[in-house]
Amino acid sequence: MDKVKCSEFTILYIPNVYSIGMREKSSMSGKERVFKKPWSLLSPREKMLREKSLEVLARVRKGESLSSACKKVGISPNTVIKSTNAFKKVNGRWIAKRYDKISRVMDINENGKKISIEVNDSRYASIIGKYHNAVRIFLETGDITAVERFRNIKIKDAQGNIHKLETDPEKLVDIARSIEEPEFYEIYNW
Repeated sequence: MDKVKCSEFTILYIPNVYSIGMREKSSMSGKERVFKKPWSLLSPREKMLREKSLEVLARVRKGESLSSACKKVGISPNTVIKSTNAFKKVNGRWIAKRYDKISRVMDINENGKKISIEVNDSRYASIIGKYHNAVRIFLETGDITAVERFRNIKIKDAQGNIHKLETDPEKLVDIARSIEEPEFYEIYNW
């Protein structure tokens, strides 16, 4: 932190926390590395590319080839590789890394409400996906055992906040009902 003295007050210069300890520029293109950018700083085009790239990454992690997954999603393999940094070349083939640090926004249930959080670790995203699957099973069958294994699971979001996943059956049912029956929103003030 640098201090700049003026006659009446002191201005503190706080460097951009986003850039500390990170390589900001790509050596080839001169552009900021997209896979390091938080979701909130992406342009609409970059968000679309990230969503498509994450879909390709999920398909590759399930066993599909990179080229096949890219064709199905409609994005080039080079774009996916550059925008995710989640692939490594092994014996001439592109293989997905076990996990990535790509920021993504996901919905969770917490304290009786559905909220959106930004997570920047695919391991947390995977836990959230498994949690939603367990909630779906509970809502369809009434069997709470699948949800109970998430009772003490905590998720750390991209800002460092800790979130505890909702496992109370009554609150989960209330959340599901509120989604199915959205409230009427008044758009005019008469």
